[in-house]
Amino acid sequence: FIIGIILIAIWKIIGFKKPIAGLSFRNFNIKPYLIILACMIPLVAFAATQSDFLRMYPKYKSITFIAPFTAELWKYRLLYELSYGSDFVTIELFFRGFLVLAFCKLFGKDAILPMAAFYCTIHFGKPLLECISSYFGGIILGVIVYRTQTIWGGLIAHLGIAWMMEAGGYFGNQLFK
Repeated sequence: FIIGIILIAIWKIIGFKKPIAGLSFRNFNIKPYLIILACMIPLVAFAATQSDFLRMYPKYKSITFIAPFTAELWKYRLLYELSYGSDFVTIELFFRGFLVLAFCKLFGKDAILPMAAFYCTIHFGKPLLECISSYFGGIILGVIVYRTQTIWGGLIAHLGIAWMMEAGGYFGNQLFK
């Protein structure tokens, strides 16, 4: 939220005429992102059977210590998930909005692979399958953002996958632990 306010303030102060960092709905079509999400369902379902995935997800389990102190844990879980989701706004702004769209002006499509490699590094320490797939996901989202010049679809895909992984972790832990 704060990052968004800062971006809007800078945009207004400097007087940009066009949207910056891919914050445009021009050329936005939700269909490819829904296809990406549909393709991810079986992959996340498989991941939810793996022990390394189940140790990591759902992330909200880090707040379960408050359960004895509240009768409405679901409110805290919801707040946690919304906060967790807001993190992906800055991730998309930086990796796709800045590293792809800003650097493509200098390097063209060659800005995509270094972004994907750097993006993969923020997944180090996570389950191996997630780390490896983040590189390829970074390339796919990078190409789409390069062609459409908007980050909104990438944000939808990223949030959808993250929350699918949360649900997969929840159900996987219920079924396999």
